[in-house]
Amino acid sequence: MKTIFATCIALAAVTCSCSGNRSQNQPATQADADSVQTAPAIVLDGKWNIDNVVVNDTLYARPSEETPDRKSSIVFEDGNYAIATNCNSIQGSYSVNGDSIAMNPGLCTEMACENMRVEDMLKKVLPAIRTVNLVNDSVVRLNGEASEYIVLTRAEEPAK
Repeated sequence: MKTIFATCIALAAVTCSCSGNRSQNQPATQADADSVQTAPAIVLDGKWNIDNVVVNDTLYARPSEETPDRKSSIVFEDGNYAIATNCNSIQGSYSVNGDSIAMNPGLCTEMACENMRVEDMLKKVLPAIRTVNLVNDSVVRLNGEASEYIVLTRAEEPAK
């Protein structure tokens, strides 16, 4: 009986010591709390080339492979996006809040073309996009709810 009681006391002591340090995950000062809450704003404005559209591990489309003679691109400007594929265009609005992005559906032209693989993949992936990662100044990844994502690279500005 004493062994069971001693085991219960030891178990309770270990449990209390583990749960007593919850404050370690909390910021030490109000300045730390403010810095955690205010992440740098992600600015997407400008033209981006679409490098890869991925639905899952086996289903993807690279515009440079599908239509090497024509780049697919997306332009973000004033809360709107405009996508140019080798065939059609897709337009809509978007908003960014921290690393979250909402890409609202919009208009899409519907011409039939010989190779519409990139466009078909974009239509599958765009509604699922939820977050954006700025890899560096020239690479962005738009991430979906599951395994889908779109990789963009900043388009070079024409020489003036």
